[in-house]
Amino acid sequence: MPHSLPHESLEALPQSLAGQAREFQQAADYAGDGGGAGESGAAAIPRLVAWAKKRGKLIPATRFESLGPPISNSTSEHEVWFDEIRERAVKRTWAGVYGQIPFAENGKVGRRNATLPEYLHRMVLQIAVFASDLKFEGIAISDKPGMIIGQAPGQPGAVVSQQWISAADPSAPHPSMTEIAEFMIGMGFSPSRGSFYGWSRPDGVVAIDAKPDNFIKTTSGLVPIDLQMALFDSDEMRCAGAD
Repeated sequence: MPHSLPHESLEALPQSLAGQAREFQQAADYAGDGGGAGESGAAAIPRLVAWAKKRGKLIPATRFESLGPPISNSTSEHEVWFDEIRERAVKRTWAGVYGQIPFAENGKVGRRNATLPEYLHRMVLQIAVFASDLKFEGIAISDKPGMIIGQAPGQPGAVVSQQWISAADPSAPHPSMTEIAEFMIGMGFSPSRGSFYGWSRPDGVVAIDAKPDNFIKTTSGLVPIDLQMALFDSDEMRCAGAD
């Protein structure tokens, strides 16, 4: 699975968004293969912590305490706070787990747990494809055991923030599946049969979990939130039946 988008994909973005994407890319590259997820990535944790500390990206627990109680802590990927001053949603992955991404399996698009670098690459894709205002806030180290059984304390979590999106109608903030289909087709995607709300594009961009609660319907149109994304190479596209 390739990780990096072609350089021109980022160059087509506004300068601020391109810079945000590159910061996620740099963090992903530094985290390395495995990125602290499981035993294979354990050696990367001290290096990642040192790098984050040097860049002022090591986030203490007090940062989250200052934001008050989380507005969401019931999903499998993030705890979420509202930063009222910056008008941004601040999201911290659960200790030692980093959401999910699509992968090719037996003629369809499946999904599996992501490593930390893969999660960060997913943010790059979200910015590049949908012009999402996502920022890499840093790395938080948990003093509690990881979410995976037997995982030791001290696992890194990624902290990202996203522009707060206001719904056109707060009483009905999410679009219908028909509206999502129109939006995704307009972005060059086609449905991925047999997947979990999946879509793919000829350039290898694959997105899953594209269901109503991951979109906000605004006065300017639909805004995707937290789609699970990956970039497939040509072999993976064929394996997924998406070429």
